[in-house]
Amino acid sequence: NWLPAGYHLTEGVMKPWMEDVERVTEGRVKVEMLPKVVGTVPGQYDVAADGLADVVLFPPAYAAGRFPIEDGLELPFVGLDPLKRSVATWEIYKKYMEPLGVFKEVHVVSIFSSNSTHPMTTGKPVKSLDDFKGLKLRSPSTAVTQEIELLGGVAVSKPISELYELLSGGIVDGAIIPIDTVKGFKLDGALKQVTVIPGGMSNNMVMIAMNPAAWAKISDADKKAIDEVSGAFMAKRNGEVIAKKLADSYEVLKAAGLTIEDASPELSAALKEKLMPVVEDWYKRAKEAGLENPEAFLKELSDGSGGIY
Repeated sequence: NWLPAGYHLTEGVMKPWMEDVERVTEGRVKVEMLPKVVGTVPGQYDVAADGLADVVLFPPAYAAGRFPIEDGLELPFVGLDPLKRSVATWEIYKKYMEPLGVFKEVHVVSIFSSNSTHPMTTGKPVKSLDDFKGLKLRSPSTAVTQEIELLGGVAVSKPISELYELLSGGIVDGAIIPIDTVKGFKLDGALKQVTVIPGGMSNNMVMIAMNPAAWAKISDADKKAIDEVSGAFMAKRNGEVIAKKLADSYEVLKAAGLTIEDASPELSAALKEKLMPVVEDWYKRAKEAGLENPEAFLKELSDGSGGIY
């Protein structure tokens, strides 16, 4: 575990899943959460693949460039509805990604989304495209790195677990992150301004992955029982948890002194036009990686999440 103590993904999603696994297998399978991360946060996929841990929580975007098809789940303007997007993420994975062997080195327990990301700064708010110029912003993914660079900023790719140090040390001027992560990672003491972008500037994914050898040791009956409380079930639970957390976070952050403003229609329109090359680049990279119809992939994800595509 590399998340902060009490974080909603741990308390609301991971721990209930661990309890479910023990319950549905009648105690034959138990998942233990270690107090410290095994390896590095960006290296969690290989930690599971290599058997250094049996189960990991891993944001695929931290392995920049390694999973080009998955990058499509992280694109801007896909939609703000947390529950719909989280469920749609699992459905898209099963339909388009699993058949192509994306994440083939591990057993995918579930994959789901975080809340949409928005620009947040330690200084002046982002109100126009010009305000992005020269800003050093922490980026969570390939798509956001491209977006920041298109907007004239400087992208700094680091795990969110390192963001507080980056902000407090003045290494970055802000970040593009979900609103509900600010309090959990204790960033409210450093960030001052939040600009909410309709549809979000990206969507971060979280995958629960298991070492294949560890999965193989489980009986077929117990595998079936675990699958029923994983996959779509887990994605839906995550969506419900992050939807509630997002709703609560607005008031929590305002009480902590942050200013939260919706982007103007002019900024929203300008961003959609400016950032379309990110989408076009993903179409190209996804096709090269073997996805025949990335346009359909993105449209289905967007339709399921309330996005623009």
